Amino acid sequence: MLKNYPTTNHVRIVTALILTGILSISSGLTFIKNATAASTNLLPDTTNEVLKQNIKLNRLPRPVANAVLRDLAQRLGIFTSQLKIINYSQQTWRDGCLELPQPDELCTQALVPGWLVVVSNNRQNWIYHTNNNGRSLRLALPNTSSDNLPDRLPALVKNRILQAASRRLQLPISRLTVIQAQQQTWRDGCLELGNINESCIAALTPGWRVVIGAANQTLVYHSNQTGSVIKLNDRAGDSPTANNSTEPIQISASELPPPLDRGVVFRQISSGGFAGRTYETVLLNDGSLIRVRIGDANDSERSVRRISRQEVQKFQQLLERYRFGEYKNLNYPAPSGAADYITYTLTSREGTVQYNDFLQNNLPQNLQKVVKAWNQISNSQVSNGNTGEAVPIPASELPPPLDRGVVFRQISSGGLFPRTYETVLLNDGRLIRVRIGDANDSDRSVRRISTQQVRQFEQLLERLEFSEYQNQSYPAPSGAADYITYTLTSQEATVQYNDISQNNLPQNLREVVDNWNQIVSNAQT
Repeated sequence: MLKNYPTTNHVRIVTALILTGILSISSGLTFIKNATAASTNLLPDTTNEVLKQNIKLNRLPRPVANAVLRDLAQRLGIFTSQLKIINYSQQTWRDGCLELPQPDELCTQALVPGWLVVVSNNRQNWIYHTNNNGRSLRLALPNTSSDNLPDRLPALVKNRILQAASRRLQLPISRLTVIQAQQQTWRDGCLELGNINESCIAALTPGWRVVIGAANQTLVYHSNQTGSVIKLNDRAGDSPTANNSTEPIQISASELPPPLDRGVVFRQISSGGFAGRTYETVLLNDGSLIRVRIGDANDSERSVRRISRQEVQKFQQLLERYRFGEYKNLNYPAPSGAADYITYTLTSREGTVQYNDFLQNNLPQNLQKVVKAWNQISNSQVSNGNTGEAVPIPASELPPPLDRGVVFRQISSGGLFPRTYETVLLNDGRLIRVRIGDANDSDRSVRRISTQQVRQFEQLLERLEFSEYQNQSYPAPSGAADYITYTLTSQEATVQYNDISQNNLPQNLREVVDNWNQIVSNAQT
């Protein structure tokens, strides 16, 4: 027995070791299984949190979504609730046309941050390109079914316009024809046909421009989207009762400007308006764009900007393609009774044309295309390095919106003696100026302009599209000091610039500034 003991004991030890190993392996497998299960259960929550964070960081801004849905709903004639956004992504477009230029459109060569948005009605998808805030958007028409974007005039609108034309011409509807119908977005509640003494709501109004033909005459009507508001455009068409102001007349030889100097491609002379000043803008063949005020003895308002030679060549080709020379020495005068309009005199190597801001949309189609292309060039923000391009005003630096009854506000700050002043124009004509931080209100001044001048200034803001510059700042050049910063606010927009960059502002914005300064200078105590 003693002889066999070591062997028996050895077997027991080996058996114990084997059992211990099996238990260890089993425990290890159980641990791995539990760990794997824990990881599997944790993964969805962790992934969702990551996705939520990504979605939050790259979420489509609500103003962009609303703008896209509203635009497509208006095009289709349906409610926005019938559409949904199924996809979107942040983009940086390579030009001011959001990479969707119209034929013959000159696009600003600048990077534009924005969005690509895909909208669906469960049957068809539409693709939009927008800027960062949705104020600029374009529909990628080549990817859109024409069946879903009807240009056909709605029957209700058509019938109402035909009835109005029938009453005016004393003809049965059967003898009238809809020659043309185009969707439009009017700039005010008067469908851009308000009388001088008519108060028009400053709001974009979707609608239609409809041309009615009968025998040898035509009528042009503006309507809202449903046809509940219809207005006859007396400045267009050739009806017996229409004002023939769109018919061109010859510019007399004594009123023709001098021919272009050598090296000049194109010239614009603008005169009149609320401020009554005259400016000359010339485009040179090297791309220089020079603007001066006629009669400015010190040449203090001179600005020099630049476009590329390629853009100059494109513009010259456009002048030729749309036969600008065919309008040689023609003037499209303002309608009778119009006031405070701006007259533009355009001159190329082939001829001179004259028109005004009242009738710009009623010019011949080819001439309108030339004017549009020129305005894109003259309003370009590429400078000679004296100022930077426009940058967004940070939300934290935006002033509060205007109080009720306030038409316009200017806040000026900085300068050699850094003080801040606020000047507001009220709708009753009062012009109130105070110094911010003046505890005794000792610097307060109250002056006045007429209510008619207030209305004219409001119309000018609309006509020069001040709202297009919303929340833009034109900063001073690097290293500049002791300059004054001006912050202008209307009911639609806030713009910031300084006395150094003033002469290099876009043309329309400069005209707003000039007119505002004229009001401030001429107000009576």
